[in-house]
Amino acid sequence: MMEKNYRVKLNQIDFREALRYLGYGTGSPDETTKELLLSCEKQLLEAIDAKYLYKVFDLEQGQAVGTAFRLEGRSIQEHLKGCEKVIFMCATLSAGVDMLIRKKQILGMAEAMLIDSMASAAIEQVCNLAQEQILKTFPEYEHTWRFGLGYGDFPLAGQKQFLELLDAQKRIGVCVNQSFMMTPTKSVTCIIGLGHQLAHIDTGGCHHCSMREHCQFRKEGLSCGKQTVKR
Repeated sequence: MMEKNYRVKLNQIDFREALRYLGYGTGSPDETTKELLLSCEKQLLEAIDAKYLYKVFDLEQGQAVGTAFRLEGRSIQEHLKGCEKVIFMCATLSAGVDMLIRKKQILGMAEAMLIDSMASAAIEQVCNLAQEQILKTFPEYEHTWRFGLGYGDFPLAGQKQFLELLDAQKRIGVCVNQSFMMTPTKSVTCIIGLGHQLAHIDTGGCHHCSMREHCQFRKEGLSCGKQTVKR
């Protein structure tokens, strides 16, 4: 088993993703919205203290060796089919972002909504950077895409045990309530499989996106990866 935790520095927020979370569609924001985006970005970057941690386990008979955590459900078992190792990861923007969003909700909902959406985009950026760094340790392996707890029939009820296994509260300040919601709210838990000649490697497509069923781009026959928002 391997385990690490790190900090991540973001220099800018992906505006395209933030607007997607807002349901903005394929159009470009007007100049007033762009100015507001830049203002919110500055405040958010100052509030973010992005961290992530992970542990890597050998995988045998569909379970992580050396842990009582059960990889339950057909979805996660299919996801890890052919994998030899499994990465358990948690990432967070930290509590300062929650405080900023609550402050903005009192002062003005427009900025609060923008910052909330930008924070959702930011945690995905952190996960992308974390995954990139982690996978450098395993250059000889193929990898699956990130599979979150609660996807498919993989029970969200395992969130507490998952975080305890990572010692996430002590190491990066992430915990979970009785409804399985994490605090800080802009936090993510996920699993990545490692193996050779995998049938389902990470292609970055729409099939695993959490916005798949509600995406305006897909409704118009497009991909969010083809869209840009000029600064």
